[in-house]
Amino acid sequence: MIKIVAVEDDPLVAKFHRKYVEKVEGFSWLGSASTIEEGEQLVKKPEVDLVLLDIYIHDQNGLDLLKKIRAQNVNVDVILITSANDQQSVQTGYRYGVVDYLIKPFTFERFQEALLHYKDEMAVSSAHFRQEEVDRFFYPRQPGQPKSSYVLPKGITKETCIRILQAMAAQEGWKSATELSDMIGVSHVSLRKYLRYFEQQNWIQKDVVYHSFGRPLQQYRLAESGKKVLEQSDFI
Repeated sequence: MIKIVAVEDDPLVAKFHRKYVEKVEGFSWLGSASTIEEGEQLVKKPEVDLVLLDIYIHDQNGLDLLKKIRAQNVNVDVILITSANDQQSVQTGYRYGVVDYLIKPFTFERFQEALLHYKDEMAVSSAHFRQEEVDRFFYPRQPGQPKSSYVLPKGITKETCIRILQAMAAQEGWKSATELSDMIGVSHVSLRKYLRYFEQQNWIQKDVVYHSFGRPLQQYRLAESGKKVLEQSDFI
């Protein structure tokens, strides 16, 4: 069971955080804090796994707490949930290792996606790897390497890889995850898992567009290496 706390100064928002957490299997709610000082004590509890952190907390900045957590090597992960949508806040969160960034207001589906993604990452990080799986992280695949030596990770199927790559190859320009999901008929949660995998393999390119309102828009398109993989069925 993954245990969650929140650092959020709006009691109504904290209440919704709790309700949302309790609707997602595999997670439990431990409590919330409404100030940076209370939050610092809460996140240091040894049983805490994941922190839902706001940036605007009264007249303080939640990013300062994030930096302190990292400086003190507190063993927790952080999802930023905030109305701050400026580039500096997003980049600071990224640099300090947040596992996701949700911009208020957000839907339950997006909140659930963030938790399930984190759950998947936790499952992978606690698993035992075979040598060929470790090699994928450290040694990029070289042209001409035999197909039989390549192993798709758990939860990634050859058929769905082909389906998504073919759909991307048929489109010109950048497409958002929502547009791709609608075109392909794959759920957002599953599609994002494949897109993350494709990024790791350098098969696709990602671009982030920052607007003056709303959360940053992530767009994707097939890279030349992805086209070659698709043409050669190189990952099969």
